[in-house]
Amino acid sequence: MTTATTTSTATAAVPVNRGDRLPPTAIATVCLSGTLDEKLDAAAEAGFDGVEIFEPDLIAAPAGPREVARAAADRGLSIDLYQPFRDLDSTVDDRFARNLVRLERKFDLMDDLGCDLLLVCSSPLDTAVVDDDRLCEQLATAADLAAERGKRLAYEALAWGRHVNDYRHAARLVDMVGNPVLGNCLDSFHILSRDDDPAGIATMAPDSIFFLQLADAPKLQMDVLQWSRHHRCLPGQGNFDLAGFIRAVQAAGYRGPWSLEVFSDLFRHADAGRTARDARRSLRYLAELAGHDPAGAELRRVTGDVVSVRVAAGPVMAPKVAETLSHIGFDLQGVDSETGLRLYRDADIAVVVDATAGTVWTAPGLPADMPSIAQIGMRSDDPTAWTDRAAAFDVPVASVAAPGTVSTGDEVVRLEVTDTLAVDLRAVVSAAEWQQRFDLVPRQPEPPSHLFDGVDHVGIGIATADWEGAMLLLRSVFGMHVDDGLDVPDAVGTMRSQALTMPTASGSTVRIVASMVPSQLDAHGPLRRRGGLTHAAFACDDIVDVARACRSRGLRALSIPDNYYDDLRARYDLPENMIEQMRDLDILYDNDGHGGEFLHFFTPTIGEDLFFEVVCRRNGYRGYGEVNSPVRVAAELHRRAVEEAGGR
Repeated sequence: MTTATTTSTATAAVPVNRGDRLPPTAIATVCLSGTLDEKLDAAAEAGFDGVEIFEPDLIAAPAGPREVARAAADRGLSIDLYQPFRDLDSTVDDRFARNLVRLERKFDLMDDLGCDLLLVCSSPLDTAVVDDDRLCEQLATAADLAAERGKRLAYEALAWGRHVNDYRHAARLVDMVGNPVLGNCLDSFHILSRDDDPAGIATMAPDSIFFLQLADAPKLQMDVLQWSRHHRCLPGQGNFDLAGFIRAVQAAGYRGPWSLEVFSDLFRHADAGRTARDARRSLRYLAELAGHDPAGAELRRVTGDVVSVRVAAGPVMAPKVAETLSHIGFDLQGVDSETGLRLYRDADIAVVVDATAGTVWTAPGLPADMPSIAQIGMRSDDPTAWTDRAAAFDVPVASVAAPGTVSTGDEVVRLEVTDTLAVDLRAVVSAAEWQQRFDLVPRQPEPPSHLFDGVDHVGIGIATADWEGAMLLLRSVFGMHVDDGLDVPDAVGTMRSQALTMPTASGSTVRIVASMVPSQLDAHGPLRRRGGLTHAAFACDDIVDVARACRSRGLRALSIPDNYYDDLRARYDLPENMIEQMRDLDILYDNDGHGGEFLHFFTPTIGEDLFFEVVCRRNGYRGYGEVNSPVRVAAELHRRAVEEAGGR
């Protein structure tokens, strides 16, 4: 798996998958960056059927409503909703009268747009009507105007509405009015952000639900208005139970569009085309979770352990990577004469080092010293099924096996997340044929050692702009489960970290730990200060024996200060000889409070980003030793300072 800063290999374009049995799909233009034309382009190219026109986008557009209608039609898009119409009701009679004039003007505009449905929000103002009978009178007056003009009104309960902030309350008002042109708009954010139970939706009459708006969000403790305006995300990127929400909507008999309305600061700066592709992928994922289209659900169980890692090292840092691998037990087994890829093994674990120029991320004026994890290989009994799954989610799929893709006897799924968050899933040829690629063999190759039991986890750095898309991709295509996120403070600031896991058919777990870097352009600075984000962690049963073996092979593990072990003695009731062993071998320790233990040590960082970790899990420990992350960072910074001072 590459980080978001790794140069990608070329992959074949995949047409939009319109045979995925989704309901009609739409996206609000507020979800996308750029001009209104660019938003329409992005929605159409991603395969959406329609759009919601967000009023500020139309107001700012140079084209008039009729031209916008033609532009949408030319792209094969329907205009499903015009929104929002705010603060309709009012206790001030003159203000309500003026709002009706404003409503008429919007109907004129909608005539030109060719759209018959207007979103009407409940009012958060102090002048909002708080008497249901009076509110129904005003809604009925507006509905009568809409009926005269051939329009419909979708009434939405804002989570911060002064009087109407609950979908059940809004539905009762719609029923009281009893005009068929007045219905409900159900917005997942406004319902789930209040921890409301969506089960009541299932009892609503299907013809009373005019429109459905979907958004996910992380669980945050903050003002709901600010939460809504800045922190919504696509389904599969947050913590809401959208699958349960959708099941309730389907149970009610709603058959209209599934539309995304996501206010996001990240999306306002992101490429509109990429956001739109992610957006439609998120609806495909949501449909699967809700049981609407379960075709790919079984595929998630065919993946086996991580069996290979490819390191993009470049010609400058490849020797240092090779030296470090040798220190921790990986011996050179062969070289691919065509590509120059070098194969290192420890028992069943393979690491391929790519010394090719241009494989390492850099920027003008910066040294080529950013080797990183570029790819992981996971054992699978059916790589073709994964290829089909990727295609179902509109993910580019390579058509040929790539040199250097590692196999250990079974076929392997090769996962590579590129700077555009595309994925290569390539079925590997037989192990014998693959092995022949590494045709240059050392005269006296060392037999592979057997220090490790497997790959415990892989750490990757992801740029801020790529973060949400990467989370969605790993969850949707690979079915990974998101654990609780973690903000880890250390010597240079706070690092946002997110663990994702995937159980395998063999009973093991594939683990990925993602860490956010500020952006692709300025990622180099924080990485230089922090001392690495990307790493592979190898698992063992006896970390003391392995640490001694690595030391005998020349490893100088990252040096941990005595203060750390003095603190361990105070915090945990550990045997004195155990603490002294850990001190002597620079092993760190964590305990989950329930008998689970985690012991680990680190190599120094190679270049600016890459390091390796050796770990030992005991008694069901599920974390990653996060409490020790600041210690590692401080130790790495100290090591660098000593080196820069000439070893003084």
